[in-house]
Formats: sequence, structure tokens, C-alpha cells
Amino acid sequence: MAVIANVTALLATAIPGLRDLGRRSWCSNQRRRLRARDRQVVWVHDGKKIQWARWGVDHGFFEMDWAGRLPYLRALAAVG
Repeated sequence: MAVIANVTALLATAIPGLRDLGRRSWCSNQRRRLRARDRQVVWVHDGKKIQWARWGVDHGFFEMDWAGRLPYLRALAAVG
């Protein structure tokens, strides 16, 4: 696992925009999960993904709220 993390870090440094591509992909997957009929929220259990969730909020993928120290994502409220 450490080797993969090192290679990923090297690629992110060598190829501009690769980090944003990973975040965009992760945020798109979370937004897709939020669109499921029975899904109200998506919990962010991985502390390393909190920064990605904040990036997703800033880029209009979803909303983020907190239940104590645990963040969760909600679909964007409909504008009406």
C-alpha cells in the first residue's frame, strides 16, 4: 500500500490536475449515491476524504453537514 501511495503522490506532482481529477471522480460517485431513491445522506467515515468533501461542496456537487464530529453529505437543495 505504501508503494501505491508513493506512486500516486509522484503522479499527482508530475501531472497537473491529476489530484482534481481524483476528487472530481470521488465527488461524482458520492453525488450518484445521493441520487438513489432510498438514500438521504452519505456518511464520510474516512477522515482523509473530508477535504475532498469540502472541495465537492465548493464545486457544487452536494451539501455537507455534521452530526457531532462525523460529516455527512446531502443532495443539493432544489431551487424553487
